Amino acid sequence: MNLVTASLPRATAVPSINLVAFYQLGDCTGLPVERNCFQLLRPALFANYHDLSRLRYDFPLILVHDNQGQEWVRSLADTIDGSLQKVAPRGIKGEERRRQVLNQEQEIRNLVSQGLNGSLSSLWEGARLKLQLEVSETMRSTLGENLAKAHAELDFDGEIIDCDAEFPKRVFTHGWEQSQRVKSMQLCSRIDYLMQKLSDILRIDYLRSSEARDAGHLERSVGTGDKVEFDFQAMARILKSAPVGEPLPKKRSLRIREAMAVFKSQRFVTNSGGKNSFSFAFESCELALEAFRTRLPEMAMLVKAISIAELEIENRYDESQHDSFYRRFDQNQLGPEELAQFPSYLVVLGDKIDAADQHAVLDILRSGLPFKIIAQTENIIGELSTAPGQLTFGTQGQQLARMALGLNTVFVLQSAASSLYPLREHVMKGLASDLPALFSVYSPGKAKQPCYLTAAAATESRAFPCFVFDPACGEDMASRFHLVGNPRAEQDWPRHQLKFEDSELNGYREETAFTLLDFIACDSRFAEHFACIEPAYWSSNMLPVDAFLDLDSNSRKGKVPYVLLIDEDDVIHRAVCDIKLIDAAKRCRDLWRNLQELGGINNSHALKALALATTTTTSDETVNTGSQQAPAAIEATAQIAPDQDPAISSDAPWIETIRCTSCNECTELNDRMFAYDENKRAYIANPEAGSYRELVEAAENCQVSIIHPGKPINLDEPGLEKLIARAEPFST
Repeated sequence: MNLVTASLPRATAVPSINLVAFYQLGDCTGLPVERNCFQLLRPALFANYHDLSRLRYDFPLILVHDNQGQEWVRSLADTIDGSLQKVAPRGIKGEERRRQVLNQEQEIRNLVSQGLNGSLSSLWEGARLKLQLEVSETMRSTLGENLAKAHAELDFDGEIIDCDAEFPKRVFTHGWEQSQRVKSMQLCSRIDYLMQKLSDILRIDYLRSSEARDAGHLERSVGTGDKVEFDFQAMARILKSAPVGEPLPKKRSLRIREAMAVFKSQRFVTNSGGKNSFSFAFESCELALEAFRTRLPEMAMLVKAISIAELEIENRYDESQHDSFYRRFDQNQLGPEELAQFPSYLVVLGDKIDAADQHAVLDILRSGLPFKIIAQTENIIGELSTAPGQLTFGTQGQQLARMALGLNTVFVLQSAASSLYPLREHVMKGLASDLPALFSVYSPGKAKQPCYLTAAAATESRAFPCFVFDPACGEDMASRFHLVGNPRAEQDWPRHQLKFEDSELNGYREETAFTLLDFIACDSRFAEHFACIEPAYWSSNMLPVDAFLDLDSNSRKGKVPYVLLIDEDDVIHRAVCDIKLIDAAKRCRDLWRNLQELGGINNSHALKALALATTTTTSDETVNTGSQQAPAAIEATAQIAPDQDPAISSDAPWIETIRCTSCNECTELNDRMFAYDENKRAYIANPEAGSYRELVEAAENCQVSIIHPGKPINLDEPGLEKLIARAEPFST
C-alpha cells in the first residue's frame, strides 16, 4: 500500500504559540486546520485493511460441534489449509485444485461479510454453486470434483460466525457447552452405572424369594420359542424344595429404592431414565444465584444418593455409623469436590454493568462457586466526572478484571474479541476449570472501523491489553500471570514500519508507534481533541505521541504531539492532540508498565536487585565491606515493610499498602489525600483533604482493588446514596 503525503514539511510553520494554545486549551484559533475531515480519517497503520473480507486472517470462525473432544473452534483459514494439505499435492500438480479451493474460501468470506449466517456445510454449498456459475461449462465438472474432495476431508461441521458485537456471547456459550458436555457425560455415566448395580442387587434379592420360583414367573422369564420344552410346574416344585437365601433387610432395600428414586428424578443431567435437565446459562448474576441456591437441596440429595449407592454396591454400608451421618447430611455439607461433579453456571453480562452487578459478581467470585462470568463491554473510553473533560480509558471494561485479580483465587482472562481465537486454549481451560472464572472482553459496538479492526487496535494500543491469571498454575505470580496475546509486549507501544510517498513520488520509510491516541482516533466522539494541520504547515515542533511522552516538562515547551491519520485516498494527515489525550496516554502507558511488571517484563524490583548485586560485586572487588553492610540493609528493609496492614475500622478509608503497585492513579487524582511512603506504596495521608467521590473513584480505578473508601465523612456531600452503592464492592 503506497501512502501519500501532499507535500514535505516546509520552513513556513504555524506559530508555536498557536499550537501550544490548542494543546493546552483546545483553542483552534489561528491554526490552519483541515476542516470537517476528522470523520473521514483513520490511523495511518490501518492502510492495509480497507476490506477485511479480502484478507486471510483468524475470522470468520467455525464453532465445531461433536468433534470427539478435539478443537471446539477453528478459523476458516486453518480449516481450509488442513484440507488442502490432504487433497492438493505440492508443486504444479496440485496448483489448480489449490487455487479453486482458495477461491471457495474467498467466496465463503464474501458471503459472511454480507451478513449470511449458517453452518460450514451450507455456506460451502452456496459458495460452490456461485463459483460454478462463474466458470465455463467444461470447467464445472473439474471444479465440482475438486471442491467435493476438499469438503470430504472436513470431518466436522459447525456454525460460521464473524467478529461482531454478538461474537463473545456466542463463542463463550459454545465453548462452555462443549466443556460441560464432558462433565455432564461423566456424571450421567456414573448415575447410570449406579442405577444398574442397584437394580442388580434388587433383582438378585427377588430371585431368592418364593415368588420368583412360582411357575407363572418362570414361564414369563423364558423366551416364547422355548416354552414347549419345559414343564414349569415341575421346575417350580424342584426350586421350592431348595433352601431359600436370606432376603435383603427391609431398611437396606428401602435405602436402595430411595437412592434409585433420586437418580430418576434428578434434573442436573439427562440420564437414560431421567427428566430434562436444568438450564445453567443466565444473563444476570441474581437469576443465576437464585437458581443455584434453589437447587442446593436437590444437589445435596443427589450427592447423598451417590454416596449411599456406592457403599451399598460394595456392601460397606454400616447402619451404626452411616445412618446418623446421612440423616444430618444436607446442603451445608457440600464442598468444592461435590460441587465439581455438577455443571458450572454461565452468566453472560451485557455492556451496562452497574454497581449492583459488580457487587453480585464479586460476591460470586469470592465464594468460590462454580460460576463462569462473561463481562462484555462495548465502550472502553469515557469521561471522568471529577475533572471535566478528562478522559479515562479501559475503566469500564477492565475494572472487574482488576478486582478479580486481587482475590487471587479466581481464573481471570482479559481480551479483546479479536484475540479470543489465539487465546482459545486459555478460554477453554478457564471454562473447564473447577475454579470460578471471569472473562472480561471488549467487543466494540458501532464504530467507524470494522469490529475486528477496532478490537485489535484496543489491544495494540494498550487500551485493553490481554492477560491470563490462572491460580491453578502454581503458587507464585510468575506461574499464574501471563501477558499473552499482546504484540511486542516488551515495548511501551508496538512499533511498525510505515512506507509512504510525497506528491513527487519520492519514497520514505518511518517507524511509527501505535499508541492509545491512535486508538482514540478511531472514535469520532473525540474529534474535538484533535486538530488536523494542513501539510504545508507541518514543522519540527510537532512530535509523534510516543516521542512527546518521553520528554520531560521542560523539553516539551513549544512542542506538541501528533498522530498520523489517513483518508479514503490514503493521503497522510497530521492530527495534533490536546493535553487531555496526552494525560490519558500517559496513564495508559503507566498501567501497561505495571502489567509488564506483573508479567515479569522490565520488573523494577528485579532491575534494582540486579543493579544492587552489580554494585555489591564491584564493591567486593575493591573494598571487602559489602558483606558487613548487607545484613543491616536487609534488617532496615524488613522494619519499613511490615507483613500486613494494621487493623482499621471499616468506617474509615484505608489502603492495603503492602499490595500497592505504585500505579499513580490515586496520587494523580488527589495528591493531598493520597501519598506514597518511602517504599513508594500508597496510603491515605488525609481523608479530609478531598471528597468521598474521589475516594470511591480512586477505589474503582485501582488496578489491584486495594483502596477501601469506608463511610463518608461529609454527610452533606451531593450524590452520597449512589456513591455509597458504588463503594460497597470495596468494603471489607
